[in-house]
Amino acid sequence: MKNKDFEKNTTKEEYYKKYGTKVRFLFGYINHLICNEVDEFEISLRVFVPKKYFEKYKNNDIFTTMDLFKKTSLFEELTMQTIKIDFEKKDFIKPDFFIKNNIEIIPYFSKGIEKQKCLSKNQFFELLKQNEVKELNYLCFLFLGLFCEEEYEYFERGKYE
Repeated sequence: MKNKDFEKNTTKEEYYKKYGTKVRFLFGYINHLICNEVDEFEISLRVFVPKKYFEKYKNNDIFTTMDLFKKTSLFEELTMQTIKIDFEKKDFIKPDFFIKNNIEIIPYFSKGIEKQKCLSKNQFFELLKQNEVKELNYLCFLFLGLFCEEEYEYFERGKYE
């Protein structure tokens, strides 16, 4: 895998084993909420919350699991987090909360929600810079997606670069 944030020799099976949950949290920027631009857009990256935080809900369906998880202090605190941007290094500064709870940023960059378009790291940072975005905030959570499949393919094709 070509993504520096993940081990280079990660196999598809290892990736699925570690990141194989049906939930991702999006952090990003929506320009129309801030400046009512005509050319509205949303850019985001994915955040992975470790499986251990969902273990107590394993006997529930995903809808019930998410309803219960949304009532936790972990979820409440997660939604208050901000990911700072280091433009020089083209990297992100993880909040202490992420580090403390082993929450990971998955650099799967996209533009839009309904019609997602994958972006390269350079395209993502260029859009942030053009719009003078200095931080990414919690947007929403997604579930029931083929996240592992999409992400692994994205990294394998070198889209991250």
